[in-house]
Amino acid sequence: MNGFLNILKPPGLTSHDVVEYIRGRIKVKVGHGGTLDPGAAGVLPVLLGKATRLSSYLVDFPKIYRAELFLGLSTDTADASGKIIRRASSFRFNFKDIEEVFCSFEGEIMQIPPMFAAVKHRGKKLYEYARQGTTVERNPKAVHIYYIKILDYFPPQRIYFEVKCSKGTYIRTLCSQIGDALGCGGHMAFLLRKEVGPFVLSESHILEEFSGRESYGHLLLPLDFLFQKMDYLMLGYEDIRFLSQGSFLSFKEVSNRAINVFSEPADDKIVPVYTPKKEFAVLARWKCNHGSGFFLKPEKVFQTIKNKGSYHEGNI
Repeated sequence: MNGFLNILKPPGLTSHDVVEYIRGRIKVKVGHGGTLDPGAAGVLPVLLGKATRLSSYLVDFPKIYRAELFLGLSTDTADASGKIIRRASSFRFNFKDIEEVFCSFEGEIMQIPPMFAAVKHRGKKLYEYARQGTTVERNPKAVHIYYIKILDYFPPQRIYFEVKCSKGTYIRTLCSQIGDALGCGGHMAFLLRKEVGPFVLSESHILEEFSGRESYGHLLLPLDFLFQKMDYLMLGYEDIRFLSQGSFLSFKEVSNRAINVFSEPADDKIVPVYTPKKEFAVLARWKCNHGSGFFLKPEKVFQTIKNKGSYHEGNI
């Protein structure tokens, strides 16, 4: 079984808990496509079999969250699970003031990973240091906020908002940053992940759907699910065999032999490659050599063609 599952992670489970639950029912290699905090709910892509080879492409997709910012209380974890470390005595804002602060966080911003995070420092996760009462120095990093919009405001403390952001963004850190910018502090009281690239909440499945003995094939998304909205190439079997052996194709060669119409290449652009029967065979990337122009470089091979109609899993 190879492909993706779109799972609705409930609050109270870790992402690893979900992987273990699925692994106990589907006997293949299983991974997930982006950690979601135990207290949060929402979309958790689960990767099965050959799809685990695509995890690095999945994490690059932007994500959309809905969250609640609770003003006036700052915690050591920046969410509702932590200890209160600061309390504002009194505050009140009008909607325009809050909206201006929220808008100021659009674009590229800097964030310092919270101590209660899964990112590693010298081989050890930050939250492991935090649980021992140790604080380590963390370097700020740039993340991108594509948009952030207030959905509702319940004065004086609760703000419900939606945000689309790049990988590596900590929403609880963002809540703390907005609270500090307003001058009263704050923490994340609630988090729901709505989207991870093409994985959307409305199409997700609850874990109870995996409780029986029935087949789960109807829930499986195909290996090329991440790339179905991208420009693609359809090439002949000889060219696919050439790519599957690790060789490159020039732009001229691709132009002369591609079966479908495709857009102009761009440096570092991902391209899914299909057989004449529209079978996903190779994941490639355009590269630009300033001396000789563009060439197509294979990155992941899923079907190695020995001869027409004979397939193997590739190793690139």
